[in-house]
Amino acid sequence: MNEIEQKRNQINLELRSLLTIIDMIDGKSKNYQDYKENSMSENEFLNQQLELVQEAKSRLLNIFKS
Repeated sequence: MNEIEQKRNQINLELRSLLTIIDMIDGKSKNYQDYKENSMSENEFLNQQLELVQEAKSRLLNIFKS
């Protein structure tokens, strides 16, 4: 695995780990897609990661609003 693919995988893993922690807090468990090496263009990968970050942000805001 080349360095960029390692970093892509690490970013995806870290975001999914963060969302799993949020799952434990708000009790709304979901399945988050793993990143598979060389499975997406740069744009597709960035879009996927942006969606994960936006979901985490939204869910955290909802937790603190409650």
